[in-house]
Amino acid sequence: MAVLTQKPGGWRLKVLRASFLTSTIIFVLFPLYWMIITSFKTDRELFADKQTFFPKNFTWQHYFDPIEGIFSANNPFVGFFVNSTIVAFASTLLCLTIGSFSAYSLARFKMRGKRNERISFLILTARMLPPIVIVVPLYLIMQQLGLLNTLWAMLIVYTGFNLPFVVWMLKAFFEEIPESLEESAMIDGSSRFMAFIKIVLPLAMPGLVATSIFTVILTWNEFLFAMFLLNNTDVMTLPAGISTFITQYKTNWGALTAAATMSILPVLIFSFMVQKHLVKGMTMGAVKG
Repeated sequence: MAVLTQKPGGWRLKVLRASFLTSTIIFVLFPLYWMIITSFKTDRELFADKQTFFPKNFTWQHYFDPIEGIFSANNPFVGFFVNSTIVAFASTLLCLTIGSFSAYSLARFKMRGKRNERISFLILTARMLPPIVIVVPLYLIMQQLGLLNTLWAMLIVYTGFNLPFVVWMLKAFFEEIPESLEESAMIDGSSRFMAFIKIVLPLAMPGLVATSIFTVILTWNEFLFAMFLLNNTDVMTLPAGISTFITQYKTNWGALTAAATMSILPVLIFSFMVQKHLVKGMTMGAVKG
């Protein structure tokens, strides 16, 4: 009977690996933890000389205070939340609709001289551009169109900026689906469009879900464009709206951390709801070159 022996120093490697992973997790999650517990501290505890790692007096003051709570009648947080929800999900829907047709065309209709790959790369280069480079031209364009301080401006900008990322991801998903399935459907009398709708899209659903999650996160957390194009609190999205808690006179840390804590919940809930499809999508070849 063969005896399995552990390599010398193997336990040290395991301890080192476990220590490294634990330290990394703590390093990544500690700011999130600190933000959440800060939102439940009283004002006196927030500005105390000695900070604590857990609230001494747990309070919902910064959430439901009639004057400064984020859910009070005079606080525009709910409006920020609604605006972000509208823009993020409408932009994601547009990106998936337009991007799926574009990605399918690049995946199925081959051109001479590897032009598909060149076009895919050119599309992706638009996403590589630093946002700060184009924010001033975008501001001038929206000003000429009369779309400043409107959700339409954010919808157009986010759709245009995230579309290259969506096309690049979905192209890899569509390439994983056998083309023979569509050919069989077309032999039976189906059109190319109906084969795409009834066969390709259902099979690519994990990829669509994975892409939608990343697109929602990118749109939900975007700050620069919202800060430049929206100056009216009635149409501000969450990242730009939360920044209004920082003024030249004071920083309302309680309301700021409470608003930031609430802002992560929708994306977190959405991710949990579709996590089964997300895992399938990530193993389906979404990062294929």
